[in-house]
Amino acid sequence: MGQVTGVVTRVEAGRARVECGISNHPACGTCAAGRGCGWQRSNQLRRLEIDAQQGTRTLAPGDRLELRIDDARLLRAACRLYLPPLAGLLTGPALLRVAGWEHGITPLLGASFGLLAGGCLAWRWTKAGVPVRWQWLGAGDATMRGQP
Repeated sequence: MGQVTGVVTRVEAGRARVECGISNHPACGTCAAGRGCGWQRSNQLRRLEIDAQQGTRTLAPGDRLELRIDDARLLRAACRLYLPPLAGLLTGPALLRVAGWEHGITPLLGASFGLLAGGCLAWRWTKAGVPVRWQWLGAGDATMRGQP
């Protein structure tokens, strides 16, 4: 299970914006070595929006959280994002070849159309996102949020 710590910066309309920095996440052992998923390589804060209420607890700006994402759900979301465009890219020209229209620019047009159709399908599938569970760690101070 992937996990990262962050600080709530804003709460509006039942959604909380969380900023996750590179120095405060215990996601895995490779982060300390500078290898891994890319959180350590980027010097930018990562922003994420989550539901502001879980059970009886409602988030407020300044709260520190531990965010968790189930690895299996993350993998399914990645497959839903990348596989339909790839399948469309390969299926478009193959269907044109079966139909006997494999001359000139038609395979390129078929590949383009398949990629576009797969991209639209992937966009619809991944619109909901991956559910993120959070655990409240306490109220943070101004230095945690990068403010003086």
